Amino acid sequence: MNTSIFTDAEQALFDCLPGPPVEAVIKSTNIWIIEWLPASDKHTGRLLHEWMQERRPGWSNYSKCMSKLEVVSSIERATNLAKNSGIIPVLHLEAHGDENGLGGPDGKGGMELLSWDELTEPLQALNLQTRCNLIIVVAACIGFAGIKALVRGPRAPAIALVGPDAPITDRSLLYGTKEIYRRWMDNDPRLNEIAISASWEAGTVSFEWEPFAVLAYDALAELLIFSMRHAQQRLQTNRIRQRMLEANRWSKEEIERQPSLLSPSLQATLIQRLWDKMFMIDLYPENRERFQVNWSEIVDLVLSNQSD
Repeated sequence: MNTSIFTDAEQALFDCLPGPPVEAVIKSTNIWIIEWLPASDKHTGRLLHEWMQERRPGWSNYSKCMSKLEVVSSIERATNLAKNSGIIPVLHLEAHGDENGLGGPDGKGGMELLSWDELTEPLQALNLQTRCNLIIVVAACIGFAGIKALVRGPRAPAIALVGPDAPITDRSLLYGTKEIYRRWMDNDPRLNEIAISASWEAGTVSFEWEPFAVLAYDALAELLIFSMRHAQQRLQTNRIRQRMLEANRWSKEEIERQPSLLSPSLQATLIQRLWDKMFMIDLYPENRERFQVNWSEIVDLVLSNQSD
């Protein structure tokens, strides 16, 4: 996350705030491989699927896509299966990628982009059907390039993302992803250990993993700290008053009451609702233990350390 807007005191505050649990629990039942690569590329997704079939038949599903529409359709098929049969797939995406999204053939001899923004809603729908248990492996050239673009509500698109942190060769990518799923067969697989093992196998490129709760928390906490500055609060209050005056529909007393919407207690309530919806605590109370953050406590801490 970008904390360059922070003062030294705010950075120290951010670093000590009580964030969410870090470890992502793995509850997957199978692997859903989507390969979206030009015909001239090495089909690493298919090779990975064949390797899995030899070791654990039926564990992986392989979907070869020739356009971004087919990629989205494959994700939707996984979503329908999760809804109707209760599967919890690991979504494995094999494609080219950068900070803008994933790239692959358009089915007409050219290439096209599937932006991270376009992927967000299909991923949210799939994660919803897994009761917030979806893990995504982005086996693109730079799997982490657009990760922050996925931080958008109302639901989380995954509980964790795994991928290489730099350009990677086909050979190293295949070695690394084979190791990911070799370790996935452990009795008690853990993403941090899986990423370390995959990095060793890949060689010069590291596989990283990012819990989505940490990503979302960082974005919200940064916004909260900034919004609670005295100067920012005054600006917000003045904006509300000015808009109400321009609308000319409220009395002076009503206008003076309206800025109370910025009260810390109300902010804490609204952020908590947003958080609980994002990680489906509103639907599945058992998720509270996995993703709990006490935003009222955090707001109090930020409020007691306000800066001008």
